[in-house]
Amino acid sequence: MADPTSIAVISLGSQRVSGAFFGKTPGGDLILKRYEIVELDGDPSVDVSRLPQLKSALQELTGKLKIRGQKTWCSIPGHPVFSRFVKLPPVQGDKLAQIVEFEARQNVPWQLDEVSWDYEVVTKSDIGEIEVVLAAMKCEPLNEMYEGVAESGVKVVGMDVGPLALYNSFRYSYPDVDEPALIVDMGARSTNLVFVEGERFFTRNLLVGGAAVTNAIGKEFGIPFAEAEQQKRSQGFVALGGAVEDHPDEGVNAMSKVMRNSMTRLHAEIMRTITFYRSQQGGSAPKRVFLAGGGSAAGYIAEFFTEKLKLPVEVYNGLRGVQMDRGVSADAAQIDAPGLGELAGLALRGMGSCPCEIELVPDALASTRDAARRAPALIMAGLCLMGALGAATFWFDSATKVIDGRSKTLADESGRLSTLSNEIRMLDAQQEEVRQRGVQLEQVVTDRSWWARLLNELNQQFDNDLIWLPVIEVLKDDKPITKSLWGSNEENNKPASTGNAAGAPAAPVYKLRMRGLYRKNDKGEQKVVYDFAAKLAKLEAFNAPDYETKRDSYVKVDSGVDEDRYAYHFEITMPLRNPLQFQ
Repeated sequence: MADPTSIAVISLGSQRVSGAFFGKTPGGDLILKRYEIVELDGDPSVDVSRLPQLKSALQELTGKLKIRGQKTWCSIPGHPVFSRFVKLPPVQGDKLAQIVEFEARQNVPWQLDEVSWDYEVVTKSDIGEIEVVLAAMKCEPLNEMYEGVAESGVKVVGMDVGPLALYNSFRYSYPDVDEPALIVDMGARSTNLVFVEGERFFTRNLLVGGAAVTNAIGKEFGIPFAEAEQQKRSQGFVALGGAVEDHPDEGVNAMSKVMRNSMTRLHAEIMRTITFYRSQQGGSAPKRVFLAGGGSAAGYIAEFFTEKLKLPVEVYNGLRGVQMDRGVSADAAQIDAPGLGELAGLALRGMGSCPCEIELVPDALASTRDAARRAPALIMAGLCLMGALGAATFWFDSATKVIDGRSKTLADESGRLSTLSNEIRMLDAQQEEVRQRGVQLEQVVTDRSWWARLLNELNQQFDNDLIWLPVIEVLKDDKPITKSLWGSNEENNKPASTGNAAGAPAAPVYKLRMRGLYRKNDKGEQKVVYDFAAKLAKLEAFNAPDYETKRDSYVKVDSGVDEDRYAYHFEITMPLRNPLQFQ
């Protein structure tokens, strides 16, 4: 059921699909109410299998989050989105859209009628020069992603771009950072670089991600992708340079060097992008680096980039400045925080204005919005039609008399049927009373055969003649409900439990105690008793799910060490699951 007080968001990643519920305080701050992450199997670079897996993961995610029917913002991964930063000459506001469309036709590598595209003004210089960012994606994959989300039961109200949602999150979570910063968002299929310099930003997608590292490990060790991914997550780390002691496990040590080689390639791409940003975009060199995404969890990754970039590197906290609801585990959220930045950025879109508000609109969502825009005109047309119909009713006054007469007849008939309805209700009540009596009689018949069924089940558990049960008795609150067959029964003199601390009477606990003998044998002596008790614990009549861990609380066995004895005593006590109401 839709929750109007929360903001639902979903991030569509290449290797994982994550979603969350955010609320907001009266002051406008975000509150994380709950979140879920669903991993996708296989190599994310294999496009053929990703869409079915994405749909399956979305079904699981929406089920866990219970957001079916909820209005939801989604984010698209960076690699299928074409982005370009363009500088425009000074223009008036009414001509800006025309010039941007002209630039889009020149820069976007597809026909504009084949894509969904949008733009955002990044900066305006003192001389009036304008820098805008263009974002475009082909309609077919965008529509497929939208349909996959819509089929999971949520109502998509907007689709943002992952790196730009991360930028919005950074501006919200790190308002105190006023120096040039670089966010390295390491995903499975690609890595997004987000440069932040005051209110200016720049993004670029690098086709080097966690899957490339996994493939390199699989190729090095000759193992499939899934096994390589598991090894990378459980034991992988990035080998450090310099005089560092190797890991004692040769396999782990070799894997760490493979991971370092892959990260070295990523570092080279980052350095090329920094050079491009400074020379072609006129940006400043970053002073701080933040590692985000799933790849930031790799061991010594921050130390590696600190060594290579010669800059302070820290793990990005996507939940910095976000309050936690009581139902959210703070420890788990802190572990997952580097990968939750996009979700926080999407929540900001749901709350209202953001620093960057680019949106890629699928065809179905555009049609829905167009219909909503036309709704006022349709409503006005309906009102005009209703007015015409109202005027026409003036000519049907004669029909009113006929209708009034018919209404009186129906009222009389209704009174007669109401009397019959009351009689039927009385008969239903009598029938229900008879049914209740029948249920009681049925229970009595069932209880009569209880002992026969129980003893038959016990008899079926004997598979040898090494043990026998001379005494079977019912215990109520650990006291026999029958007198002892031989002398006084001290257990009957024990005080019964009178209730809980508040004085309320406690429900009685019934158990079945079986006392017997087992004779000397070559099958493990007392083992025949424990095996017999284990089979009893699995019967439907008994409630002993913890038998294997608390066996000694259920079974007491004399040790068979005397050579002159033929048999030894044992005692088995099992709680009854649905006992009779013994008196």
